[in-house]
Formats: sequence, C-alpha cells, structure tokens
Amino acid sequence: MPKTKKTRGAKKKSTLLTAKNTHRHALYQSAVQEPEADTRFMEERFCEKFGKSPILLREDFCGTGFLSATWVKEKAHRRAVGYDLDQPTVEWGLENNISPLSAEEKARIELRIADVLEAPLDPVDVVCAMNFSWWIFKDRDQLLNYFRSVRKSLPDEGMFVLDIYGGSEAYIEVEEEHEKELDGEDFYYIWDQDKVCGISDELLCYIHFRFKDGSAMKKAFTYDWRRYGMKESQDLLREAGFDTVEVYWEGSDEDGDGDGEFSLETHAENSEAWIAYLVATP
Repeated sequence: MPKTKKTRGAKKKSTLLTAKNTHRHALYQSAVQEPEADTRFMEERFCEKFGKSPILLREDFCGTGFLSATWVKEKAHRRAVGYDLDQPTVEWGLENNISPLSAEEKARIELRIADVLEAPLDPVDVVCAMNFSWWIFKDRDQLLNYFRSVRKSLPDEGMFVLDIYGGSEAYIEVEEEHEKELDGEDFYYIWDQDKVCGISDELLCYIHFRFKDGSAMKKAFTYDWRRYGMKESQDLLREAGFDTVEVYWEGSDEDGDGDGEFSLETHAENSEAWIAYLVATP
C-alpha cells in the first residue's frame, strides 16, 4: 500500500544496481510512476468532456517533473509548468528529465521551485496533483484553500485530476515488497506504512529499496500525511467550487491486483487496497 500503477515495457540494458551507484529518484520513477498512463487518462477525459485536446498542464508537487516532461514529449502542441518546493529534487529533474529534451521541447516546459499555494492563477487546461501528494495538507482548511486556488486557475473548460488510495490496509501499519526493474536490472521496492493514527488519520510512511547484491537504501523517501477519505475528498472539492466531481475506479486482474484500467463509477466494493482518480471540473 499504496498500490502502484501497473507497469509495462521491455527491459533495457543490464547494469548491476546497488545502493551506492543508483539514485533514489531514478528508482522512484521506475517503481512508482507510469506517466504515460496518467497523460493518457487526462487526455481521454478532457477530450470526452470538452471535445478537444488539452494543451497546458500544471503539475503541482511535480518533484522531478517526470510527468511534465512526458506530457510535452508526447505531443508537439502541449506545454507544461511544474511546481515543487524541494530544490534538490527539482534540480535532479532538470538534469535528468528536462536536459535530454530537444530545444523545442524545452521551450514548452518549465519547473518552478515554489509553493503550490502561491502558484499564479493563470488559466490552464489541466491541473494535476499525483502520487497522493496533496495529503501533505493535514489541516482541512489548508487543503480547502488549495482546492479553491486550483479552481480559480481553471476556465469553464478545465479539469483537476488527483489520485487517491484506500481500503482496509490504509488504516493499518503494513510493509509490502514488490520486485521492480530499472535498465534491465531487478530491485525491490518496499512501501512501509510505518505509523497510522486512528484519531487524527495521520500517516507516516517510507519507501525503502533493496538490491540483489544485499545492499539497501532505507528511508529513501518519507511521507508525513493525513489520509483523506473518498467521500470527504469529494465534498471538499465541491465546497471549493467544483460543480462536478467524478470517481474513476481501478479494475482488477485475475489475481485481484490492479489492472491499470480506470472506469467511471458511483459505487464500488471496498477491498484491502484500492486506487482511484478524482476528476473535478467547474
């Protein structure tokens, strides 16, 4: 927990991964993110709702800008701006995700080291807050203010996309290990939901990495969050001024794991672990 989106793709060249020679952001991008799935989802939902393709993406809590870089690479008309407060993370993304882009692609993307609460209210087509990053706002009023600021940035034909996870495992201390791959070499991604408060709904979580040579990268990432429930999140978005809030629920494969396919639902059976997109429009 949380479940990672189903990854696809062929293996690349093999290089022995160890805790010393591998960067935590490269491991995170490989283990957790699947930006092509997110961009496809946003494009499809936007086209369904407004009959045209989105152009400008604002990626809040952008981290390394992996999603924004993918957005501009996929289509020549797209532009992206990302916001994140962590300077070392953004700088790693500039070097490893933005620098390899062509000059034309670089002209259509910008990563800014700034607080999302202070982002300019310039109109954008899509705002996204992925990887449960918005749970950093533990105070309800602060989260509501963030949602309101996003609403002000969206024209009538605009869309806000968030992801959210839940299920019975979201309420317990749990550690899960998954085998992943980077550049043709396997490693282990460990999600550690270390502390869960039944009163405040606060979570303290870590990501660890373990390698075939026996080395490990403990607490590569730390998350100090408040878990917001599905109904509460929808209510907050509506209170912030969004007219429509839809839930796109992930299906499951024959083993009961997420299959990476999301469908619009109004009711769903609870399970040990689930992941969904929230899509809010003016």
